Amino acid sequence: MGQQDQLNHQQRQPIDVDLGQDLHWLLHSQPLMQPTPSIGMFAPNNIDYQPTPASKHFTHYPPQPAYRLGKHFEDCVDLLFAGSSSHSIIDRNIVIQAPERTLGELDLLYRNDQQQVIHLELAIKYYLLEKDGTQLANFVGPAGIDRLDLKWQRLCEHQLPLSQTQRVKDHLLAHSLPLPSHHQLLLTGMLFYAYQDWQHTHIDNLGLNPEHHRGWWLGHNELDQLQTKEPHLRGFIVLPKWHWIGGPLHYPEAEPIAYNELLTQATADPWPSMVLVYERIDEHTPWQFKHRGLVLDR
Repeated sequence: MGQQDQLNHQQRQPIDVDLGQDLHWLLHSQPLMQPTPSIGMFAPNNIDYQPTPASKHFTHYPPQPAYRLGKHFEDCVDLLFAGSSSHSIIDRNIVIQAPERTLGELDLLYRNDQQQVIHLELAIKYYLLEKDGTQLANFVGPAGIDRLDLKWQRLCEHQLPLSQTQRVKDHLLAHSLPLPSHHQLLLTGMLFYAYQDWQHTHIDNLGLNPEHHRGWWLGHNELDQLQTKEPHLRGFIVLPKWHWIGGPLHYPEAEPIAYNELLTQATADPWPSMVLVYERIDEHTPWQFKHRGLVLDR
Protein backbone atom coordinates (compact mmCIF):
# COMPACT_ATOMS: atom_id res chain seq x y z
CA MET A 1 0.00 0.00 0.00
CA GLY A 2 1.13 3.59 -0.60
CA GLN A 3 2.74 5.83 1.98
CA GLN A 4 -0.52 7.50 3.08
CA ASP A 5 -2.22 4.10 3.22
CA GLN A 6 0.60 2.78 5.41
CA LEU A 7 0.35 5.79 7.72
CA ASN A 8 -3.40 5.27 8.00
CA HIS A 9 -2.83 1.60 8.79
CA GLN A 10 -0.33 2.49 11.53
CA GLN A 11 -2.49 5.21 13.09
CA ARG A 12 -5.72 3.21 12.72
CA GLN A 13 -7.68 6.37 11.92
CA PRO A 14 -11.07 6.08 10.18
CA ILE A 15 -11.04 7.28 6.58
CA ASP A 16 -13.28 10.22 5.61
CA VAL A 17 -14.16 10.53 1.93
CA ASP A 18 -16.28 13.12 0.14
CA LEU A 19 -18.41 10.85 -2.03
CA GLY A 20 -19.72 13.89 -3.87
CA GLN A 21 -16.38 14.21 -5.67
CA ASP A 22 -16.38 10.54 -6.63
CA LEU A 23 -19.98 10.81 -7.84
CA HIS A 24 -18.97 13.75 -10.04
CA TRP A 25 -16.35 11.50 -11.62
CA LEU A 26 -18.88 8.67 -12.00
CA LEU A 27 -21.38 10.92 -13.77
CA HIS A 28 -18.75 11.65 -16.43
CA SER A 29 -17.28 8.16 -16.54
CA GLN A 30 -17.07 5.73 -19.44
CA PRO A 31 -17.46 1.93 -19.41
CA LEU A 32 -14.34 -0.14 -20.00
CA MET A 33 -16.10 -2.45 -22.46
CA GLN A 34 -18.63 -2.02 -25.24
CA PRO A 35 -22.14 -3.42 -24.84
CA THR A 36 -22.98 -6.77 -26.41
CA PRO A 37 -26.30 -8.16 -27.69
CA SER A 38 -26.87 -9.77 -24.28
CA ILE A 39 -25.29 -7.15 -21.99
CA GLY A 40 -26.59 -3.63 -21.65
CA MET A 41 -24.35 -1.00 -20.08
CA PHE A 42 -25.69 1.15 -17.27
CA ALA A 43 -25.10 4.86 -18.01
CA PRO A 44 -24.88 6.91 -14.78
CA ASN A 45 -25.47 10.18 -16.65
CA ASN A 46 -28.89 8.90 -17.75
CA ILE A 47 -30.09 9.05 -14.16
CA ASP A 48 -31.91 12.28 -13.29
CA TYR A 49 -29.52 13.03 -10.44
CA GLN A 50 -30.31 16.21 -8.52
CA PRO A 51 -27.58 17.18 -6.05
CA THR A 52 -28.68 18.12 -2.57
CA PRO A 53 -27.93 21.60 -1.16
CA ALA A 54 -25.05 20.10 0.80
CA SER A 55 -22.06 20.13 -1.52
CA LYS A 56 -20.17 17.51 0.45
CA HIS A 57 -21.20 13.95 1.25
CA PHE A 58 -18.63 12.65 3.70
CA THR A 59 -18.66 8.93 4.36
CA HIS A 60 -16.56 7.10 6.92
CA TYR A 61 -14.64 3.91 6.19
CA PRO A 62 -12.52 1.70 8.44
CA PRO A 63 -8.76 2.24 8.35
CA GLN A 64 -6.42 0.20 6.20
CA PRO A 65 -6.25 -2.69 5.58
CA ALA A 66 -10.02 -3.06 6.17
CA TYR A 67 -10.91 -0.29 3.68
CA ARG A 68 -12.37 -1.69 0.44
CA LEU A 69 -12.51 0.26 -2.82
CA GLY A 70 -15.38 -1.91 -4.07
CA LYS A 71 -17.57 -0.97 -1.08
CA HIS A 72 -16.62 2.67 -1.60
CA PHE A 73 -17.74 2.45 -5.25
CA GLU A 74 -21.04 0.81 -4.29
CA ASP A 75 -21.72 3.67 -1.87
CA CYS A 76 -21.02 6.14 -4.66
CA VAL A 77 -23.65 4.43 -6.82
CA ASP A 78 -26.03 4.44 -3.86
CA LEU A 79 -25.60 8.23 -3.62
CA LEU A 80 -26.44 8.51 -7.32
CA PHE A 81 -29.77 6.74 -6.85
CA ALA A 82 -30.50 8.66 -3.65
CA GLY A 83 -30.44 11.88 -5.68
CA SER A 84 -32.90 10.61 -8.30
CA SER A 85 -36.66 11.12 -8.25
CA SER A 86 -37.37 8.46 -10.89
CA HIS A 87 -34.90 5.64 -10.15
CA SER A 88 -34.67 3.88 -6.80
CA ILE A 89 -32.71 1.03 -5.25
CA ILE A 90 -34.82 -1.91 -4.10
CA ASP A 91 -32.02 -3.83 -2.40
CA ARG A 92 -28.25 -4.31 -2.68
CA ASN A 93 -25.71 -7.00 -1.88
CA ILE A 94 -28.29 -9.79 -2.04
CA VAL A 95 -26.57 -13.03 -1.04
CA ILE A 96 -28.18 -16.05 -2.71
CA GLN A 97 -27.91 -18.90 -0.26
CA ALA A 98 -28.84 -22.47 -1.18
CA PRO A 99 -29.03 -25.24 1.46
CA GLU A 100 -25.70 -26.71 0.43
CA ARG A 101 -23.74 -23.62 -0.64
CA THR A 102 -23.78 -19.92 -1.54
CA LEU A 103 -24.76 -19.52 -5.19
CA GLY A 104 -23.54 -15.95 -5.49
CA GLU A 105 -24.54 -12.37 -4.84
CA LEU A 106 -26.57 -9.79 -6.76
CA ASP A 107 -24.95 -6.39 -6.38
CA LEU A 108 -28.11 -4.36 -6.76
CA LEU A 109 -31.78 -4.39 -7.76
CA TYR A 110 -33.30 -1.09 -8.83
CA ARG A 111 -36.54 0.25 -10.31
CA ASN A 112 -36.22 2.60 -13.28
CA ASP A 113 -38.46 5.41 -14.51
CA GLN A 114 -40.57 2.89 -16.45
CA GLN A 115 -41.16 0.84 -13.28
CA GLN A 116 -38.98 -1.98 -14.59
CA VAL A 117 -36.93 -3.96 -12.09
CA ILE A 118 -33.28 -4.23 -13.16
CA HIS A 119 -30.45 -6.39 -11.83
CA LEU A 120 -27.28 -4.24 -11.88
CA GLU A 121 -23.75 -5.55 -11.40
CA LEU A 122 -21.10 -3.03 -10.33
CA ALA A 123 -17.33 -2.98 -10.70
CA ILE A 124 -14.63 -0.33 -10.83
CA LYS A 125 -11.33 -1.73 -12.05
CA TYR A 126 -7.85 -0.53 -12.93
CA TYR A 127 -5.80 -2.58 -15.38
CA LEU A 128 -2.50 -1.97 -17.13
CA LEU A 129 -1.61 -3.34 -20.54
CA GLU A 130 1.65 -5.27 -20.41
CA LYS A 131 4.27 -4.08 -22.85
CA ASP A 132 3.69 -5.57 -26.32
CA GLY A 133 0.34 -6.95 -25.10
CA THR A 134 -2.45 -7.31 -27.66
CA GLN A 135 -5.14 -9.35 -25.85
CA LEU A 136 -7.59 -8.81 -22.99
CA ALA A 137 -5.50 -11.31 -21.02
CA ASN A 138 -2.62 -8.81 -21.18
CA PHE A 139 -4.57 -6.25 -19.14
CA VAL A 140 -3.59 -7.09 -15.56
CA GLY A 141 -4.38 -5.57 -12.18
CA PRO A 142 -1.79 -3.25 -10.55
CA ALA A 143 -0.86 -5.96 -8.05
CA GLY A 144 -0.75 -8.62 -10.78
CA ILE A 145 -3.58 -10.61 -9.19
CA ASP A 146 -6.48 -10.25 -11.63
CA ARG A 147 -6.98 -9.86 -15.40
CA LEU A 148 -9.55 -8.06 -17.50
CA ASP A 149 -10.39 -11.11 -19.62
CA LEU A 150 -11.19 -13.20 -16.53
CA LYS A 151 -13.27 -10.44 -14.95
CA TRP A 152 -15.20 -9.90 -18.18
CA GLN A 153 -15.80 -13.62 -18.59
CA ARG A 154 -17.10 -14.02 -15.03
CA LEU A 155 -19.41 -11.03 -15.38
CA CYS A 156 -20.81 -12.27 -18.70
CA GLU A 157 -21.09 -15.97 -17.88
CA HIS A 158 -21.88 -16.02 -14.16
CA GLN A 159 -22.72 -12.79 -12.36
CA LEU A 160 -25.10 -11.22 -14.87
CA PRO A 161 -27.06 -14.38 -15.85
CA LEU A 162 -27.40 -15.35 -12.18
CA SER A 163 -30.61 -13.39 -11.68
CA GLN A 164 -32.34 -15.35 -14.46
CA THR A 165 -31.80 -18.77 -12.86
CA GLN A 166 -34.74 -20.46 -11.19
CA ARG A 167 -33.01 -20.88 -7.83
CA VAL A 168 -32.30 -17.16 -7.65
CA LYS A 169 -35.86 -16.32 -8.66
CA ASP A 170 -37.13 -18.60 -5.91
CA HIS A 171 -34.81 -16.92 -3.41
CA LEU A 172 -35.99 -13.43 -4.39
CA LEU A 173 -39.66 -14.38 -4.14
CA ALA A 174 -39.08 -16.06 -0.78
CA HIS A 175 -37.64 -12.77 0.50
CA SER A 176 -40.47 -10.67 -0.97
CA LEU A 177 -38.22 -9.15 -3.62
CA PRO A 178 -39.44 -8.51 -7.18
CA LEU A 179 -38.01 -10.42 -10.11
CA PRO A 180 -35.82 -8.40 -12.48
CA SER A 181 -36.89 -8.20 -16.12
CA HIS A 182 -33.31 -7.88 -17.35
CA HIS A 183 -29.78 -7.09 -16.22
CA GLN A 184 -27.24 -4.31 -16.74
CA LEU A 185 -23.55 -3.80 -16.08
CA LEU A 186 -21.61 -0.85 -14.71
CA LEU A 187 -17.97 -1.72 -15.34
CA THR A 188 -15.88 1.42 -15.26
CA GLY A 189 -12.43 2.54 -14.14
CA MET A 190 -9.22 3.15 -16.09
CA LEU A 191 -6.84 1.33 -18.40
CA PHE A 192 -3.14 2.20 -18.25
CA TYR A 193 -0.58 1.93 -21.03
CA ALA A 194 3.23 2.04 -21.14
CA TYR A 195 4.27 5.67 -20.69
CA GLN A 196 6.21 6.04 -23.93
CA ASP A 197 3.07 5.97 -26.08
CA TRP A 198 0.21 5.87 -23.60
CA GLN A 199 -2.04 8.37 -25.36
CA HIS A 200 -1.83 6.67 -28.74
CA THR A 201 -1.90 2.96 -27.92
CA HIS A 202 -5.10 1.40 -29.27
CA ILE A 203 -6.00 -2.28 -29.19
CA ASP A 204 -8.80 -3.06 -31.65
CA ASN A 205 -11.26 -5.95 -31.94
CA LEU A 206 -11.28 -6.83 -28.22
CA GLY A 207 -14.57 -5.19 -27.31
CA LEU A 208 -12.94 -2.30 -25.45
CA ASN A 209 -14.87 0.94 -25.33
CA PRO A 210 -12.71 3.32 -27.43
CA GLU A 211 -13.71 6.18 -25.10
CA HIS A 212 -12.51 4.49 -21.90
CA HIS A 213 -10.51 6.51 -19.39
CA ARG A 214 -6.81 5.98 -19.90
CA GLY A 215 -3.56 6.70 -18.12
CA TRP A 216 0.10 5.62 -18.19
CA TRP A 217 2.25 3.25 -16.17
CA LEU A 218 5.94 3.17 -15.31
CA GLY A 219 8.23 0.84 -13.38
CA HIS A 220 10.29 2.14 -10.47
CA ASN A 221 13.40 2.20 -12.63
CA GLU A 222 11.62 4.21 -15.35
CA LEU A 223 10.44 7.16 -13.28
CA ASP A 224 13.08 9.47 -14.73
CA GLN A 225 10.81 9.76 -17.77
CA LEU A 226 8.59 12.04 -15.66
CA GLN A 227 11.39 14.57 -15.20
CA THR A 228 11.36 17.81 -17.18
CA LYS A 229 13.98 20.43 -18.00
CA GLU A 230 12.08 22.85 -15.78
CA PRO A 231 11.21 20.76 -12.72
CA HIS A 232 9.52 23.67 -10.91
CA LEU A 233 6.78 23.59 -13.57
CA ARG A 234 5.75 19.97 -13.00
CA GLY A 235 4.47 18.47 -9.75
CA PHE A 236 2.88 15.27 -8.49
CA ILE A 237 0.36 13.94 -5.98
CA VAL A 238 0.54 10.32 -4.83
CA LEU A 239 -3.04 9.24 -4.16
CA PRO A 240 -4.17 7.23 -1.16
CA LYS A 241 -6.39 4.34 -2.24
CA TRP A 242 -9.54 6.15 -1.11
CA HIS A 243 -8.92 8.91 -3.68
CA TRP A 244 -8.42 6.58 -6.64
CA ILE A 245 -11.96 7.11 -7.95
CA GLY A 246 -12.28 10.90 -7.99
CA GLY A 247 -8.55 11.55 -8.34
CA PRO A 248 -7.88 15.27 -8.90
CA LEU A 249 -11.43 16.21 -7.86
CA HIS A 250 -10.33 15.64 -4.26
CA TYR A 251 -7.63 18.34 -4.62
CA PRO A 252 -9.30 21.61 -5.70
CA GLU A 253 -6.29 23.53 -4.38
CA ALA A 254 -3.52 21.14 -5.30
CA GLU A 255 -0.13 21.35 -3.61
CA PRO A 256 1.96 18.92 -5.65
CA ILE A 257 5.30 17.53 -4.56
CA ALA A 258 8.53 17.74 -6.57
CA TYR A 259 10.02 14.87 -8.55
CA ASN A 260 12.56 13.91 -5.88
CA GLU A 261 9.81 13.55 -3.28
CA LEU A 262 7.74 11.54 -5.76
CA LEU A 263 10.69 9.20 -6.19
CA THR A 264 10.88 8.71 -2.43
CA GLN A 265 7.16 8.15 -1.91
CA ALA A 266 6.38 6.01 -4.95
CA THR A 267 9.31 3.63 -4.53
CA ALA A 268 9.19 3.23 -0.74
CA ASP A 269 7.60 -0.22 -1.03
CA PRO A 270 6.57 -2.72 -3.72
CA TRP A 271 2.90 -1.71 -3.69
CA PRO A 272 1.52 0.12 -6.76
CA SER A 273 1.01 3.87 -6.47
CA MET A 274 -1.44 6.01 -8.43
CA VAL A 275 0.06 9.39 -9.30
CA LEU A 276 -1.49 12.64 -10.50
CA VAL A 277 0.63 14.88 -12.73
CA TYR A 278 0.24 18.67 -12.57
CA GLU A 279 1.85 21.42 -14.62
CA ARG A 280 1.92 25.21 -14.56
CA ILE A 281 3.12 27.97 -16.88
CA ASP A 282 5.31 29.66 -14.27
CA GLU A 283 5.73 29.89 -10.51
CA HIS A 284 3.00 32.53 -10.25
CA THR A 285 0.21 30.59 -11.97
CA PRO A 286 -1.94 27.83 -10.43
CA TRP A 287 -1.29 24.15 -10.98
CA GLN A 288 -3.35 22.40 -13.67
CA PHE A 289 -4.07 18.68 -13.57
CA LYS A 290 -2.84 16.92 -16.73
CA HIS A 291 -3.08 13.13 -16.39
CA ARG A 292 -2.62 10.22 -14.03
CA GLY A 293 -0.74 6.97 -14.00
CA LEU A 294 0.47 3.98 -12.03
CA VAL A 295 3.96 3.46 -10.63
CA LEU A 296 4.86 -0.20 -10.18
CA ASP A 297 7.69 -2.26 -8.78
CA ARG A 298 8.64 -3.91 -12.06
